[in-house]
Amino acid sequence: MAAVVVFDCFDTLVTSAPLPGPDVWTATLVRTLDLDPSEAGAVVRSVFGTLYAAMSDRSAPQPATMDLLDAALREHGVPREAAAQERALWRALGCEDPGQYRLCEPVAEALRRVADAGHTVRLLSNCYLPSPLMRRLLERLRAPEVWDRGVFTADGGPKKPDPRVFHDIGDGAFARRVMVGDSPELDLAPAAALGWDTVRVDPAAPDPRPLYALLRC
Repeated sequence: MAAVVVFDCFDTLVTSAPLPGPDVWTATLVRTLDLDPSEAGAVVRSVFGTLYAAMSDRSAPQPATMDLLDAALREHGVPREAAAQERALWRALGCEDPGQYRLCEPVAEALRRVADAGHTVRLLSNCYLPSPLMRRLLERLRAPEVWDRGVFTADGGPKKPDPRVFHDIGDGAFARRVMVGDSPELDLAPAAALGWDTVRVDPAAPDPRPLYALLRC
């Protein structure tokens, strides 16, 4: 039976060090967008303060990161082109630091194996990076290019554990749906409530064998 298998990204497919703090973000905006430090600090407080508040409230939709950044820059009278904003966000979130993000090889192998068995692979992530930058990060980490689509909540809209985001990523004529992730609260419980199968990944000791047993692959 062909299934859709949805993988969480951070702490499942990708591991990461703690994100840089506001001081680093501010310095990055000063350097990348040629802003005055006071302007950059105000933009950081506006953008990341709003994002933190939205991520802390599980029932709240997530505003689009790029929309927030663009609006904050315009509000402070320092508009910048979209490409420059993407560069600033990429750097502020540590994507140029080779030690910030790493591919979890056992889970990456699971993506390949599941796809080779004829199942559909998709990605679902609560994140700050919009989809173009998430794709760029996954390419840089050499994640297997076997997934047919991803839902990255930094584009704006519902986020895990909202059932709407699971309905979205699980859409299609599939015999079964499987959620693979590290968080019981954000990944597994909401998927199970919709009748999905679930497989937990322990970031400290990732073991995809339960997934292989479930799918017999």
